[in-house]
Amino acid sequence: MKLTKIRASKGFTLIELLVISPIIMVVVVAATTYLFNQYGSLVKVDGQLNLQLNAQTILFGLQDDLWYADQFTSTLNTNLVDPYQPLGGWSSSSNPASLIISTPALTTNRRDINRQPVYINESTCTPPDGNGVNSALYNNVIYFVSGTSLYKRTVSAPSGMALCATSYYKQTCPAANVTSSCAADILLSDKLTSFSIVYYDTNNAVITTPEQAESVKVSISLKDKAFGDDITANSSLRLRKLNQ
Repeated sequence: MKLTKIRASKGFTLIELLVISPIIMVVVVAATTYLFNQYGSLVKVDGQLNLQLNAQTILFGLQDDLWYADQFTSTLNTNLVDPYQPLGGWSSSSNPASLIISTPALTTNRRDINRQPVYINESTCTPPDGNGVNSALYNNVIYFVSGTSLYKRTVSAPSGMALCATSYYKQTCPAANVTSSCAADILLSDKLTSFSIVYYDTNNAVITTPEQAESVKVSISLKDKAFGDDITANSSLRLRKLNQ
C-alpha cells in the first residue's frame, strides 16, 4: 500500500509526456491560428468600415458646392486666373475628369444668413453693386485627381482685381507653393482608384456639356490594405443645384 502511494505521486511517465506534448502543441497552434484569423477579420472589417466612411464623408463635403453651384463649367471662369493650373489649363474633359464649379463669391460662409455677394468694383462700391453696374464675382471650385489623390482647389479673384468686399473662400495652391495668402489645396483622399462625373439636363438626360447641366452625379472608389488584403469602398452622390 505504501509503495503504491509513492509511485502514484510521481506524476506522468516519460512515455505519457511524449504522447501528450504533441497533442497540446496541436491544440495551442490551432487556437493561436484561430485567434489570429479572427483578429485579421476584425482588422479588415474595421478597415472596410473606415474606408467606406471616408468615401461618404468626401461626398458629404462636396454636396454644399453642388447645391450652391451657379453653374458647372468646362473651364475656369474667364476673369479668373490660376497660376498653378495643369498644362493646357483646367478642363472638365481631362483624364481623369475634373469637376469645375462656378459658385458666387460671398462675404461669409454660404450658410450664414448675413452673407452678401462680393462685387467687382467697376464703378463705385457705394452701394456694393454700384447701383446695378458692378458684376458679381464668381469663384471656381475644382475637384481634381493627381495620381491616387483627390484634391479640392478654390480659384478666386486675382490680386489685381478691384473688389467691393473680400471673398470668404480664398484661393488655394499646391502644397509646394503655399504662401501666407494662398493656403494648401484640400487633400480629400490619397487612396483614390476612380473619380467619375455624369451630367444631367432638365429632362434627366445624360449630357456632356457641363454648362447645360441641372444636376450632377459624382462617384468615387477608394482602395487600401488591411491585414495584407485589399479592401475597397465605393460611393456616389447625385444632386441638383439650388441656384437656378
